[in-house]
Amino acid sequence: MIPSFEDRQPEQIITDSNYFESSGRIYKALSWLDYAKRNTNVSALEYAALETRLGIEQLLFEQLVVGVGSEIEQQEYKKCKGNAKVLDQILKRLIPKYEKLVDFTRALAPDNIPISKWDNHRLIQYSGKVSTYLHWSGGLDTTVQSEKWFANGIQTVQEAANYVWETLTKGNTAVMNIEDSPLEIQDLWEQYSGGQTTLESAASRAEILEPILQERLTNAGKGRS
Repeated sequence: MIPSFEDRQPEQIITDSNYFESSGRIYKALSWLDYAKRNTNVSALEYAALETRLGIEQLLFEQLVVGVGSEIEQQEYKKCKGNAKVLDQILKRLIPKYEKLVDFTRALAPDNIPISKWDNHRLIQYSGKVSTYLHWSGGLDTTVQSEKWFANGIQTVQEAANYVWETLTKGNTAVMNIEDSPLEIQDLWEQYSGGQTTLESAASRAEILEPILQERLTNAGKGRS
């Protein structure tokens, strides 16, 4: 069940369901946004912007961990702190053809396991936009005391947080581990990623292969018993 972020009080926001992965961060962001709108509270808007930015950074980091796992060296981890753009660059460097791999994973995944495809360029843009409401500059009359500034802030942070929340609640962040896949699937990936076949063709061939691969897996299990 997806929790409601409406009508929560500050004490509830910082104590109840206080998780620090991307979904927890965005849940708090939306809760602060709701409080900010109900009370015209600038501090709540700032908290929402902070949680949204942290949620985006955490989400990019989660994509990195899902795709690379324990292969990331400690030095790489240190580079990941607090910079959405650097996180995306590391993701693309450590997982070549990352976006194609997500498409391949989605095409071969069972229908009952929805896989989300994140627009990381969009996430990076959102991270920059919401940061405007953390590092604002200008006169008080044009910023924190301005109704227009406040309304624009609500809209900006809301758009970013909604994108992440809606995508998180509709699918999973996952990519296939090609190296651990059957050789036939590895071959399909090489052909698709190399432009030798279409995604639709690769998915159709994988569907044809499924009974064979399943039988092999079953026989391997019997052999171990």
